[in-house]
Amino acid sequence: MISTKDIYQLRLKPFVEKEISEDKDHVYLDKHNKKEWLSHILAEMMEYLSFEPFITMTDEELRKLVGKRMATELVTGMLNDFSPEQMKIFNECLVRR
Repeated sequence: MISTKDIYQLRLKPFVEKEISEDKDHVYLDKHNKKEWLSHILAEMMEYLSFEPFITMTDEELRKLVGKRMATELVTGMLNDFSPEQMKIFNECLVRR
């Protein structure tokens, strides 16, 4: 019998790998290697998305979700490295809605 974790991993792996392969500037691989990315996204999905919604998502929905989570992880890492002055400039550039 296949475990729930294995099902998450089998379904997520192609989307994580595709996101990394389409990254022409290799910014994803500057942060983590492929295995670390998959492990990170797997942990997040298992924590925040229960099995039934996960398994019933379309490939397109899952692809978008994986891309957003990976991009968010990159931005979070960048923001942690900003000096207070850089953070102020960044905040001033954000479009408020």
